Amino acid sequence: MPNEEEFFSFPLRLSSEVQRLFDEMIYRPWGCNRQLRPWNPSVDLYETEDAFVLEADLPGVKAEDVHVKIDGNDLVLQGHRVMEHSRSDGRFHTMERCAGEFMRRMCLPESVNEEAIQVQFNDGVLRLIMPKVKEREEA
Repeated sequence: MPNEEEFFSFPLRLSSEVQRLFDEMIYRPWGCNRQLRPWNPSVDLYETEDAFVLEADLPGVKAEDVHVKIDGNDLVLQGHRVMEHSRSDGRFHTMERCAGEFMRRMCLPESVNEEAIQVQFNDGVLRLIMPKVKEREEA
């Protein structure tokens, strides 16, 4: 039968191991930690009677760094964001903004008219209006 010390040592060791891992995650150099957390912009994709509309939050992303394509019935949004660090005389206490490559692929239930897509990019928000392909009406 295990003695009282052995019985209680496992949970205590586990607790200290969890604390060590947490501390390592929090205090490791930011360059390493940031590489583990990819950036995916938030998007809204909704449908109207005539079109699909995508709105994506892309703060700090330049228009030329965003690429959108239609691949079959999939909408592919990809690009990258570079974070410029203007602080070199201090140290960060919190650093939550991520940078790097991103890619989002979303399935559209119907085909879109690629030639008629409207693109707007204002104040860090990308808005795509993708008209649906009209079915030919039988005469």
